[in-house]
Amino acid sequence: MPSDKNEISELFGELKLTDDGCWYAVYTKPRHEKKVAKSCIDYNISYYLPLIESVRYYHNRAITFRKPLFSSYIFCNCNHTKKTQLYRTGQLCAFIEAPDQEQLLAELKQIHYAQNEGAKLIPHKFLTRGRRVKIIRGPFKNYEGKISYRKGAFKLVLNIDLIKQAVAIEVNAKNIALLDE
Repeated sequence: MPSDKNEISELFGELKLTDDGCWYAVYTKPRHEKKVAKSCIDYNISYYLPLIESVRYYHNRAITFRKPLFSSYIFCNCNHTKKTQLYRTGQLCAFIEAPDQEQLLAELKQIHYAQNEGAKLIPHKFLTRGRRVKIIRGPFKNYEGKISYRKGAFKLVLNIDLIKQAVAIEVNAKNIALLDE
């Protein structure tokens, strides 16, 4: 739950399929992600806005704040009426419909659960190539993604195919099983 009355929570509602609407990636105007989330709360629309902590330094002071993990994107569960309500706010540019609702929700749940487990999510480039792996033990057991090895560390890259963006979490190489081959 947010500690500050102006702070927006990452998840409002549940990450699940509903009969009332579909999940969309909502492309917002620049720096309007939290405003769209506030509008979703006002209209009782379920949303997921993954946030990460960021630190800025101003005149020998460190200011910590939470910013969207995917710039200009928020994920919402809407029907036609609720989409119209959100469009009227003037804060968003487009709804991107997910052709595979279950895949989108699986990808979002992996990111949400990784954050709840305390994993440090690192923005990463979207991987089109690479080996698909599955985590076989540890706190991220059954997570699937592509593996990246850089600077002496293995990272599990979690792609969001719908928006062609990704995040990575560091993993132990002993906990990885290859899915390809």
